[in-house]
Amino acid sequence: MAIEVTRRQMMAGSAALAGVMFGGRLASAQVPRTELAVRVRRDLEVLDPAFRSGLDDANVLRAVFQNLVTFKPNTSEMVMDAAESFEAISDTEFRFKLRPGQMFSDGYGEMTAEDVKFSFERFQVAAPKGKESPYAADWASLKAVEVDDKYTGRILLDAPRASLMVIAIADASGCIVCKRAVEERGVEHNIRPVGSNALMVTGFEKQRQVTLQRNPDYASDASGFEKVAVRFVQDPKTVELALRSGELDFSEIDPTLADSVSQAAGLKVDKLPGVANVWLGLNTQKPPFDNVKVREALRAALDVDQMLTAGYDGKVERANALIMPRVLGHWADAPVHARDVDKAKALLAEAGHPNGFAARITVLNQPSYTNMALVAQAQLAEVGINLEIDARDGGTFWSAGKGADGEKLDMFIVRFNGKLDPNFLAQWFRSEQVGIWNWQRWASKEFDEILDAAAREMDADKRTAMIVEAQKLMEASAAFVWLTYDVNFVARRDWLKPALMPSGIDWQLHRFQPE
Repeated sequence: MAIEVTRRQMMAGSAALAGVMFGGRLASAQVPRTELAVRVRRDLEVLDPAFRSGLDDANVLRAVFQNLVTFKPNTSEMVMDAAESFEAISDTEFRFKLRPGQMFSDGYGEMTAEDVKFSFERFQVAAPKGKESPYAADWASLKAVEVDDKYTGRILLDAPRASLMVIAIADASGCIVCKRAVEERGVEHNIRPVGSNALMVTGFEKQRQVTLQRNPDYASDASGFEKVAVRFVQDPKTVELALRSGELDFSEIDPTLADSVSQAAGLKVDKLPGVANVWLGLNTQKPPFDNVKVREALRAALDVDQMLTAGYDGKVERANALIMPRVLGHWADAPVHARDVDKAKALLAEAGHPNGFAARITVLNQPSYTNMALVAQAQLAEVGINLEIDARDGGTFWSAGKGADGEKLDMFIVRFNGKLDPNFLAQWFRSEQVGIWNWQRWASKEFDEILDAAAREMDADKRTAMIVEAQKLMEASAAFVWLTYDVNFVARRDWLKPALMPSGIDWQLHRFQPE
């Protein structure tokens, strides 16, 4: 059943979505396959929609919790999930009716409209005392969820929200939790969540894996597998070995491994468009990087194309601004900065550093990032900057830019997974994200105001113009050296049919199927 949302609302919420399909008939299994092993890049941390740590947590959440509506696997079409009906009354009011008989696991009873109200309002309107969701911006315009009766209610906004359907309601921020379970279990709910979807969490082992099993109380179509192991494996070569040996059935893989893995027996590799931001950032609050001329000098001293060749073996395209081409708000005419050593030296001299200085670049200890850092090290040495490379494992890297530790950063190379919405991609660079995910510590009131206006703008052309203006402010700051939007290579068993969201990097594990 299709969802009653106007074309105007959908066009404002995202660009035209490229089809992400795994076509063709897959090999038939000789033996029924009941278990699946998938790999995630980062260790799973918080299995709570409002306080998740990132994309990998979200990929588990979608299998455990239901949404009012969801994406039909491998398409951009939205279909009913927990909702029996969902209707846009206006740009600021949405009415829903739940399907009766949807049961939460572990004996927590039937889902009601009160659970929907609790799930959405806890992001911002009724956030837990002393806690703010890192994804509060997804529900920034939420005024209230009014409950009409056991199964029906209305979502009320204080202003239109262009990305509401794509980013909030149909994605991880729209997952419906059990109010009683969250309140009773407290922090334990982060690793023992109570959901109503086709899979349920039965094991949580830090630095190893989360185990999912089929939920016997799920009333709709059963999961394609009885058991799903979601394994944290950081090293790309270890991933390749695990795929070849049969220990993993599905994983994103490093672009440099795509050719070799595709030649392995029983495996297929699919190439999907990138929807991630990879960039070199500079801490604008720490000397000498608090001087814009120093930041401009560093940008002029770097050859992005050479960095990408070293990091990705020539398999990715260069980025020149925040928003990728298939997302509304792409800045097609963004400046392409060519390396200019003389310009870099002149800018350093103007900034009072004619002989350069010493600095440190912090990167994730993986080949793509360390190789790019080595190129940057050599290039910056030519303008007098002595660059030390600080390569860290996942746990210490992902905390490097937060809190007091973030004040100590000089430079870094980082990758943020994205979604097909410009406000989602831009939200991490807002002023309130300084000390959280805004590692540049760049704060611009004008930037924040533009994003607020763009989030409310339902006209796609006007919204595009706003997002381009926001990117021009980022460009003027010289705090960002854009590298690539990445490319997503997925390795899978030739008998496996994955179920992906429109971005290609968001999964619906409960809809993966063996054939």
